[in-house]
Amino acid sequence: MARKRAGRTVKVSVSLDREDLAVLRQHANSAYNGNLSAAFAEAARWIRQQEARRRLIEKLGGPTLTPEAAAAIDAEQAGGPRYEPKKSKVKGAA
Repeated sequence: MARKRAGRTVKVSVSLDREDLAVLRQHANSAYNGNLSAAFAEAARWIRQQEARRRLIEKLGGPTLTPEAAAAIDAEQAGGPRYEPKKSKVKGAA
């Protein structure tokens, strides 16, 4: 018989791809002193945040970013070149 878990936690059994499990274990080792449950909890928090963002965007009328702008933001966050908007030319008085 499974023992009760302290607090709000629930014990579950999951099946994962071996490579995904290896990545989770590596992250658990580096970020949580090997605590795999903490790595799963972080992943669940990330999913909740993504869903909250999606609901907020829908509530505000839907996405306004073009796919190109979204890709530029993702590239910049990944350490790529910074997006520089085109500068408009100001015509001088004649």
